[in-house]
Amino acid sequence: MTAKRRGVIYTAWGREHVDVARRSAASVKRTNPDIETAIWCKQGDDISGFDEGFIIPDGMKRPKIELLSQSPYDETLYLDNDTIIRADLSPMFDLLRKYELCGAQVILWHRKRHLKKIDLDLPESFPEINCGVLLYRKSPRTDAFFADWVRRYLASGMKIDQPAFREALWDSDVDFYVLPPQYNKRVFEASELIWSDAPKARIFHLELLRPQKNPLLRWLSDRIR
Repeated sequence: MTAKRRGVIYTAWGREHVDVARRSAASVKRTNPDIETAIWCKQGDDISGFDEGFIIPDGMKRPKIELLSQSPYDETLYLDNDTIIRADLSPMFDLLRKYELCGAQVILWHRKRHLKKIDLDLPESFPEINCGVLLYRKSPRTDAFFADWVRRYLASGMKIDQPAFREALWDSDVDFYVLPPQYNKRVFEASELIWSDAPKARIFHLELLRPQKNPLLRWLSDRIR
């Protein structure tokens, strides 16, 4: 049986965001040299460091979610640009032997900003998924899920896409699995900076990795690899 083609995809608009995505893609290659990377960006952006580059079509409101179904790969890991990979991703992709879509819950799910309603009254015990790290394989059900997510997001009028994802997931029959938090490490406890026997983070997803205007924060961000 031919192995499925695996890849990591990004969307970025403008040089600074493409540069941040390129750093993330380089971390993929350091730890997973056989996994391909692709980026959607605007015409003329520098796509060096990626295996493939595509132009974001005109008229899209939220390319990040509208382009997921157009991944060139059979098995795809979507990453926000402010991420760094620190481990072999093959155990993560192996989840797709059983599941169609995987993501990690938001850490601070109890806060009001993560309980926003569009149409459905959902239990607090069904928290939002952080949509900056999404693993999926091509299937009719993932295509249907992404289409429904886009529809709900555009109808909501919201700038954030996680409430629409939550409601689409509730109504979906897609085979979904919740990733351990180490695959979408967003928050560090003070004790973790000293010592911890918890599993080490596989994927860092940090605001510090975004383009920084402050010189000190930019210096710190540039030293995370």
